[in-house]
Parts: sequence; structure tokens; C-alpha cells
Amino acid sequence: MKRFIAGVVVGILGSALVLAAQHRASEKIAQPEVLVDNAKVKITRWVLKPGEGTPVHTHSLDHVSVVIHGSTTRDVDANSGVAKENVQKTGTATYVPAHGQTHSFANAGKTAFESIAIELK
Repeated sequence: MKRFIAGVVVGILGSALVLAAQHRASEKIAQPEVLVDNAKVKITRWVLKPGEGTPVHTHSLDHVSVVIHGSTTRDVDANSGVAKENVQKTGTATYVPAHGQTHSFANAGKTAFESIAIELK
């Protein structure tokens, strides 16, 4: 019985460590503002001050990202921890196919970053 309980405790602790090991781009998390969410589309506004990041999330829908106010961002793959920095230019729009990647991104620049994500349902 003691071994069973010890096994359960080790399993729970191991699971907690795996979840905690999912890499985030920042410890300062900013929540998105959902502007529209209906049967056809979801439109989300992201505003990140320098050092702020998004929650870890997965893209399961195709979407268009429009940069309203550019900055440098750091994108971190939540599973591998691999980080990439990108210069996001104001006024650019990008089509992003659904890729199932779990990630977060943060504002690594010195000015506020703002974008709109338009998910196609």
C-alpha cells in the first residue's frame, strides 16, 4: 500500500513538473480582448507592454494577424522552449494556417505592441 501511495504521489508530482515546464515567453501575462466571437469568426485584440506576454495557447484555426503597432516580439514554443525573435512592423498583415503549435509570445521591444488576430471558423 505504501508503494502504491508513493507511486501516486510521484505520478502527480511528475505531471505537475511537466505542466510547469511548458515554456512561456514572459512571466507577465496580458489577457487578450475578444472583440467578436460568432459562428464565422473570432477577432481578438492583443496589447502588450514591453516585457508582457500572452498566455500559452494553441492555434487550431486559420487566422489573419494584423500588426496595429509594431515592436520586437519573442515567440516561444511551449513544448521545446525554442525561442525566436521577430521584428513586427506596423501595418503588416499575415495569413497563418492552423498549425496546432502550442506557444506564447512576448513583447521584447521598448514600445507597446498591438495586433488583431482574425480567426476563421
